Amino acid sequence: MGRQIILISSLLLSFCTSSSQRNAQEISISKIEMRLSAFGVESDDFPSIEGHIDFTNETSNFSKSFYNPGYKGSGYNLSNEEIKKVLELLQKTDLNNLKKEYSINISDQPTSTLIIYTNNGNYAIKDYGLKGDHPLPDLYKIAYKF
Repeated sequence: MGRQIILISSLLLSFCTSSSQRNAQEISISKIEMRLSAFGVESDDFPSIEGHIDFTNETSNFSKSFYNPGYKGSGYNLSNEEIKKVLELLQKTDLNNLKKEYSINISDQPTSTLIIYTNNGNYAIKDYGLKGDHPLPDLYKIAYKF
């Protein structure tokens, strides 16, 4: 009986230790690339956005362009607060539960792509209509500076 208790205790201890080690190896997000297209949207004054955020160096670089040549494109960076907000949104999300592709049943909508770079691999997400699951709408708002 004493040996069984020692064996069970040892098994429980090793299970708890390996479980806490797995939790310590959380996903580390290093970078995100965004290609937010406005192609197909009826409004000529809605921009397409391309950019990236490097969380390791806390930097970002975005460019805004328009289908209508009458509108001039521009470049911009996110503030440190916006970069932290994006990282926080991603860290609170189970990236494995995000679909690889989202779409809506309305024609002529933009298709956007996000690539999230982590220590556990890359997550590429295609979003036709910009209606993907949380946190995607919040990421779009930050990138579009709404």
